[in-house]
Amino acid sequence: MTKILSYSSLLILLSGSIPGWSQEILTGIEVNQSVRESYRQQPVLKSTTTGILELPFFDDFSMSAVYPDNEKWSDRFAFINNDYPVNPVSIGVATLDAIDHTGSLYEHATTWPFLADRLTTRPIDLEYPASDSIYLSFFYQPQGKGDKPQPSDSLRLEFYSPENELWRVVWSVPGDSLHDFRLVMIPVTETGYLMEGFRFRFSNIASIADNRHNPGSMGNADHWHIDYVYLNKGRSYTDTVFRDVAFTESPGSFLNNYEAMPWDQFHAGRLAEMGSVVPFVYRNNDNITRSVQRHFSIDNVYETRTVHNFSGVTVTIEPGELHSYNSDLAYSFNTGNPDSALFRIKTWLVTDDFDFKGNDTVVYYQDFNNYFALDDGTAENGYGLFGGGTENAKLAYRFRAYKADSLRAIKVYFNQSLNDASMQYFNLAVWDDNNGRPGNIVYIQEGERPVYEEELNRFHTYYLDSAVFVNQVFYVGIIQTTSEYLNIGFDVNRNNRNRIFYNIYGEWLNSSLEGSLMIRPVSGSSLTTSLQNVIPDRKRELKVYPNPATDVLYIDLGGDAGTGKITHKLFNRMGQLVFQDTGNINRIDISSFPPGIYILQTESGSVEFETKKILITK
Repeated sequence: MTKILSYSSLLILLSGSIPGWSQEILTGIEVNQSVRESYRQQPVLKSTTTGILELPFFDDFSMSAVYPDNEKWSDRFAFINNDYPVNPVSIGVATLDAIDHTGSLYEHATTWPFLADRLTTRPIDLEYPASDSIYLSFFYQPQGKGDKPQPSDSLRLEFYSPENELWRVVWSVPGDSLHDFRLVMIPVTETGYLMEGFRFRFSNIASIADNRHNPGSMGNADHWHIDYVYLNKGRSYTDTVFRDVAFTESPGSFLNNYEAMPWDQFHAGRLAEMGSVVPFVYRNNDNITRSVQRHFSIDNVYETRTVHNFSGVTVTIEPGELHSYNSDLAYSFNTGNPDSALFRIKTWLVTDDFDFKGNDTVVYYQDFNNYFALDDGTAENGYGLFGGGTENAKLAYRFRAYKADSLRAIKVYFNQSLNDASMQYFNLAVWDDNNGRPGNIVYIQEGERPVYEEELNRFHTYYLDSAVFVNQVFYVGIIQTTSEYLNIGFDVNRNNRNRIFYNIYGEWLNSSLEGSLMIRPVSGSSLTTSLQNVIPDRKRELKVYPNPATDVLYIDLGGDAGTGKITHKLFNRMGQLVFQDTGNINRIDISSFPPGIYILQTESGSVEFETKKILITK
């Protein structure tokens, strides 16, 4: 539910002249944009599975994205992600909350408990004798990095009896605060379940916070995370050991400060920015010491070549150990491309043959383009300043340029909300530095409004009327003109609170909230202020639609494609080339590709095209 944090209630009590009550506020999102985009492309659930599933049934949610694997699950209310859990059993969980399969809050959502998400299996053949000892196990966690379910909320497990066509609750737990993932073991012994057509489902009872005095009206609430669902025969209550070594987190940036940054800025600040370790985390879910080999490779995506390989020595990991992979990185990104670069860093574990392999590989894309990014591109919350006195409040975000440069634009991610703020005006601003806090305003652009983008890249670009010279530390942000809550995207997986400052009462204060604002300054190589040079130099634009896509991907090269042959390459989330074709094609059949995130690279002998991130759904 909505979380409200005031920087100092004592200051309010002591300052009788302060007009009203104001604070920085963090709210749950009201629209899950990833889910909404997937739904727009596929409003009807599709599946190639028509028969009955056989044992064993297993899903750790590492092989699907956004929606559950529709070969195993019959609905898509759960959100498959790795943004919200804390130390899951393996990478990827199914999150149940108060947002439906279209990406919006449930229409029947109220402050009273209501039935929200469901996660339902397809029919399973369970026609076995009770002596075969069938057990269902799973791990669950309340809250995670999301919202804490209240005691009146709950997570439930239901079994379906084909005999009488009824669902029955067989397990439930009330709302609770964050704790480690807990294992649940449920025997399946009743004859009404031991037949063909058995199903089980998870569901959650949620309630929305009463936000009548807070912005946003209502926000997503009551998060539950489910992992490592396993149904099989020949088990027992003590069968709690899972012989699997698995990655548990998505990898982060290899840079010391930024998730992404301009290529020329990286060149200037290479010594300060280049990380020295490989940051990956994996867990031994077994009850014995295991040996694993760790490997990684770095591919230059634009040049289509592997630029670095590394194979670590075999190491041991103790039972239940969560291990951070911080191997030395003897490589510094380099390319012949003068203005941008994209590197795909893939790491994988070599484990025993009996290990599940779906969670043994993770990939990260290190992007060097024309903007600075401190966030990972996904908003788990919304941030804003709200209350009396905030009609002139200032919000500033600190960045560092390693060489003299010019800002050409500012990208901002605004969350969509029921209380539409798109008619509320604000001013863009740039400040210089004053001993670690915003100093003088060096640029202001008035009369801007929040814009909600619908594309996979949900940042709106505000082009500056004139280029702004910056050198070393600078701040970008907004100056409010009303006290309305603007709901800027807030990433809780990257903590940059020491860079966030706000000014309501005439003094710059450091934020008390751990996370990153989704604000990105865009730089350019020229210091000219002419309007025709406002848009930074970039590769030829490539239009790809629909995105997300289900069956066919269309490609528009946009005008003259040059004189060379056109080659399209599609890479999956593990960095593997899954499609390549050369010729004047403008469509790719993706109907056979599993759901997930892909990278499309288009090449020509005489023209460089943008690299596109594609989401494939089913």
